[in-house]
Amino acid sequence: MTTKVFLTPAPIALLESQPQSLIALVPNSMVSELQHDRDEQLQHVLESVQQRGGHSLPNPWMPHDEHCHAVPMQWSHDTRPHLLDSECQPLGPTEIDLEDTGPVRLAMQQKPYLQQDGMACGTVLRLIGIQYCSPSRTPREPRFEDVAELFRQGISNSSTGEILLRSQFVASFL
Repeated sequence: MTTKVFLTPAPIALLESQPQSLIALVPNSMVSELQHDRDEQLQHVLESVQQRGGHSLPNPWMPHDEHCHAVPMQWSHDTRPHLLDSECQPLGPTEIDLEDTGPVRLAMQQKPYLQQDGMACGTVLRLIGIQYCSPSRTPREPRFEDVAELFRQGISNSSTGEILLRSQFVASFL
C-alpha cells in the first residue's frame, strides 16, 4: 500500500505554532478525505484488534467550527517538515518566525500504528512540508535562475543605460 500525500487546497490558518508542533485549521472537505483514508488503512488491522478485545483510538482531529477541524501535529528534530516560502524556495528554521500563525499550506501523510500491547490501533498525521504563504518580510536574494536570465537576454536591443544598469545589478551579487 502506498502512502498518500495530502496537500491543503488553499492557504489555511494556524491556531498555534511552536518550534516542534502546530495546530492547523483544516477544511472539512480535506478532513473527509483523511477520514476515508484512515478507514481504509485501519480496515484489516482493526478486525484482528477487535477479535482480541481491543479498539480503535480516536481521530487525531477535533471539530473547530462548521467549516473546519483543528488538527494537531508534532515532530522531532529528526522528522521535521521541509519549510518553503511563498515562491516554493527552501527556508531555514532561522529565516522564519516559528510562532507565526499566518496563512500556510501543509503537506502531510497519514500512517497507521498498532500499540505495543496489540489492543489498540489508530493513525498519526506526519507533517512533511509547510509553505509559508505570507509575503516575505525581508527581500530575498535573487535566485540563480533569475540572474542567469539576465545573461540570456540579448543585449543588442538594449540601450547603453540599460546595459550599464544590468551590469551593475549583476556585479552587486559578485
